[in-house]
Amino acid sequence: MERVFEPQLRLNSVDGGPLRGGDGYQFGFYDAGILREALEVFGGNYEVYTLPIPQDPKEMTKVQEIISSDYVQYALVDKDKIVIVYLYNSPGWMSALNHLGYEVLSGDKTNKRLKSAHRPTLLNAHFEPDEIKVKIVWPEEFSRYDFSENSTLSEYYLDDDVKERLLDGGFVISKRMVRKAVANLPKYEPQHSTDSVDYYYDPRIRKKIVHDLLEANMLNARIIFDLGFLKGNCAVVELPEGVDVITSMTNIKKEIKFNNGFRFLAEPQGPKSKVITDDQTVINFPKLFRKSDMEMWLTEEYKKLFQTATEGKLLTNWKYIYQRNWKDNEDLDQNEARARMAYVGYRWTASGFKITESPWLMETVSNSHAKPLEYRIPIPCAVYEQIVPESFIAMTGDVNFHVNPGDIRRYTELGVHVVNDLDWLEMYDSHGGHDEDDFFKLFYREFEGGPIEGRKVIAVRSPNGFGEYSIFNYVDDEWSPTWHTADGTEVKFPKVNGRGWPKRLSEACFEGAVHYVGLPSASEPKPTYEGFYSKEDVLRDINIAASGGNVGGFVNACMMHSSVIGKHRPIPLCSLEDAIDKCINPDHELDVAAIDAEAKNMFREAIDAGKPIDRVLWQKRGGTRYLNKGEQVELYDGKITQLYTLCATHYQKYRNDIRNWSQQNARPRDIVHELGERFYTWAVPMLRKFRMDLYNTNAGEDTISSGVIQRSSWEHIYQSIVDKINSFERIEDQYDFLIALYSASIKVPTSSGKITDQIVMNRFVYPYLEAALQFYGVANIPVYRINNGNVDVEIMKNDSWWWANSDGSFTNHTTPLEFQKAHAKDSPVSFSMPKPETVHRTKSIF
Repeated sequence: MERVFEPQLRLNSVDGGPLRGGDGYQFGFYDAGILREALEVFGGNYEVYTLPIPQDPKEMTKVQEIISSDYVQYALVDKDKIVIVYLYNSPGWMSALNHLGYEVLSGDKTNKRLKSAHRPTLLNAHFEPDEIKVKIVWPEEFSRYDFSENSTLSEYYLDDDVKERLLDGGFVISKRMVRKAVANLPKYEPQHSTDSVDYYYDPRIRKKIVHDLLEANMLNARIIFDLGFLKGNCAVVELPEGVDVITSMTNIKKEIKFNNGFRFLAEPQGPKSKVITDDQTVINFPKLFRKSDMEMWLTEEYKKLFQTATEGKLLTNWKYIYQRNWKDNEDLDQNEARARMAYVGYRWTASGFKITESPWLMETVSNSHAKPLEYRIPIPCAVYEQIVPESFIAMTGDVNFHVNPGDIRRYTELGVHVVNDLDWLEMYDSHGGHDEDDFFKLFYREFEGGPIEGRKVIAVRSPNGFGEYSIFNYVDDEWSPTWHTADGTEVKFPKVNGRGWPKRLSEACFEGAVHYVGLPSASEPKPTYEGFYSKEDVLRDINIAASGGNVGGFVNACMMHSSVIGKHRPIPLCSLEDAIDKCINPDHELDVAAIDAEAKNMFREAIDAGKPIDRVLWQKRGGTRYLNKGEQVELYDGKITQLYTLCATHYQKYRNDIRNWSQQNARPRDIVHELGERFYTWAVPMLRKFRMDLYNTNAGEDTISSGVIQRSSWEHIYQSIVDKINSFERIEDQYDFLIALYSASIKVPTSSGKITDQIVMNRFVYPYLEAALQFYGVANIPVYRINNGNVDVEIMKNDSWWWANSDGSFTNHTTPLEFQKAHAKDSPVSFSMPKPETVHRTKSIF
């Protein structure tokens, strides 16, 4: 079947409106700062589309036609796709960016840098030229070691290319810059917005975001100014007056410049206390993952998860509501839809309820917390953090924090691990040419036997290859992670076998046991790039990307070779990191072709070894394509198969246990059923129609053929409920009908016998339910006061109601049922009165 080769809308925004996805979902508080700057000057709107790399001349012709449009502001190749950015009020290639003062030069990394123009971030700010002072330092300026000509260090460390790694990817900025960027965070007051479909403008969320951003001490940042494009992870500290940024020239790239000041784009970047398995790490370091350990870890984690859920303590992580990863392989609108479901759970708990009071929320939220464990296992006593050299900490102002060679210490103030400068430089080849914006999985373990006996910290990057690790000494009495079993037993430094670990890759390279052949481009004349970034540059990059360079295929080949053979390849083409970089940012046709050929070589080496191959690894990683005609391989239940089997078994058991518990125990308060009696007979038919519509949607041809439920179909059904609610003339009747609908959903099971209140626990209907429960004093009412941009939240609750009697007097009612009985007497029956204009409360209910 011929593939559909059409641009897909990924992001869009209008002047005065928030950032949205292709389906119109609003992406919280994120914005694309440079494109927003263009809208503020030119007005109108922008759209960001993606398109696959063309596979034939017909598709290539179509790409050329698209890029030639006057409304295309720029385009670029991003991994396995083309990104096309339209800016409709500023026709002409790069016209808006040039007008704003940006210079985008032709280069082999230009497409990588230019992504920042449309990549959304939470922190966006413009600074005038005289507002920011940048201090440029030498890479070795903060080191305790002498790197001069008189140094006693080996020649390896004195090489200029090696020395510059000391501050590569890391710099320091002043908190003043963050404070200004936080002030730019949209306040999202719907009445002041020009966008007609605003959804969740929640001051509580904004207040939490502001707090987190002001407290963030590590950011992933881009600063574009007249010297170039400064990128990396930066520490946020109080710098003295006259200094706002400290960096080495290593971090300043030349492809993009900004001549009208400073453009600051950043995202919070902090440590992650939970580490889960990935296939590469399990394959390359099997001694860390004994089957008995993995089974025990999963069993205990699910026990804790179930206990937390059934005790009503499993609250929705509010950060999930606004944080986005912007991963290329994820559906942005699908992620946003999930975030909005999480938002319902957040609002529910903020209203004073527990997740255990709603069967649908109980099951949905509990399962969403377990979703990461469907194919992964949480790893005890491990963290996911940056590793930086001593020099980086000294650059932040702390010159007294020292680390001895071979040791590793945690710098709690920034949430990073620190190693000695010389260790940082030595471990380069063992971690794919890391820099200071890279994260590592750090395993705190006690080695038994072998040359590395004792308490150690194993550092691994992801992705990783065979031998790509470092082992450091744990410093006694320093910080270390702790894990607890379900009964509260503390676990620290789990024991692992210290014998038979492979030689580290950096040591193998230094000793000559591994020698890279080198990519073909290394022996070719280096291409020259001149002038400004043009459409011709894009077409050149497309042609290179179309010639090969399957990054997934190469990574899969590395895993297969490591799993089956488990030895260093003595003469590989290039490092894993180089292959990934060349596939993601291709700049030479011969390189990507050679990388594909090398992947085939590794697969064939694994097949020709004649050894059994892990069943799931072989099936999931495309090994069949490398078999010769009539050739077969022997499969067995290896480490990856064991992992996936354990995960599937435990995940399904947990889902069943949660479903059973929620069906038997998750119920709303009695007052819901008492208030629901009034409109109960009206609600039941609507409930049955809703469920039938859902069934028909799930059984529709499109759903059956694609295996995917169309989100728009569900949303249409939810909207029909909203329309029914708004068909009642009186607000009191709207509320009573909605509460009756909630009550009926609990009392009337589905045709399969399931109890679910899904009809009211969705982003369309829930705001009405919340308002109804607040009206009757069942739910909390947050009251906001905004003073100088700060949001103060006060929680209130209705506990008395006034209603007019027939003689014009008013009676105060002190119970919701008494009040409902009073106002019900005045309810119209024939709906003969003119219907008032519907209030669209899904826009903002406060």
